[in-house]
Amino acid sequence: MQHTSISRALTPTVTLANDAKRPKLSRWLIKLPLAGLPLARLSCATRSALFQRDVTLYEELTDERGDKYRRNLGGAAWTQTPDRKSREFALPLNERLQSDTLFLETENGDNPPIELEKFAVFYPATRVLFKAKAGDELFLYYGNPRVSAPSYDLSLVAGQLLAADKTTATLAAEQQLKKTSWAESQTPGQGGVLLWGILAVVVVALLVIIARLLPKASPPSS
Repeated sequence: MQHTSISRALTPTVTLANDAKRPKLSRWLIKLPLAGLPLARLSCATRSALFQRDVTLYEELTDERGDKYRRNLGGAAWTQTPDRKSREFALPLNERLQSDTLFLETENGDNPPIELEKFAVFYPATRVLFKAKAGDELFLYYGNPRVSAPSYDLSLVAGQLLAADKTTATLAAEQQLKKTSWAESQTPGQGGVLLWGILAVVVVALLVIIARLLPKASPPSS
């Protein structure tokens, strides 16, 4: 694995997602092409000439009980004045994403809402270096969390691998070779519903057993 200083950009789909119950809040919904991307920063530009705001970036996740919660990814203060030539803002991300949807929000107070555009997200470029013969049929597998990372003694010849002439490999169309197992296909929250369902069945069964073990009341004597 070769970690480079190169950053590559993605253009997300951004929509304004304001809350009618909070009129002083501006919020943007940022949709990414994939979940769990290793993003390093978010950038955007503004058409507003004068403002001072604290912006927060977060994602909404669901716990095992099906309850939603906010997971903060970063935040910063943004000051824009007419004499500042740049209208761009960059926000570093402190945590790796878990979902494919981000929220950027800021409180406007009694000021007009700020206008944002030209959103972009950046991720570091990491290369996989390998040695193969010409004409070999190669496969790249991923997505199995139960498989541990490989461990080789390549550090002894890392310098030679990095200095060798390289040919760029191109990925073909993605294929799903094995269907996801039932346990892995459960979305967050479904496990909690299933657990409560099983507990309810167990409780009902225990109540039936206890009712059968209790002595029956004798009829009143005349």
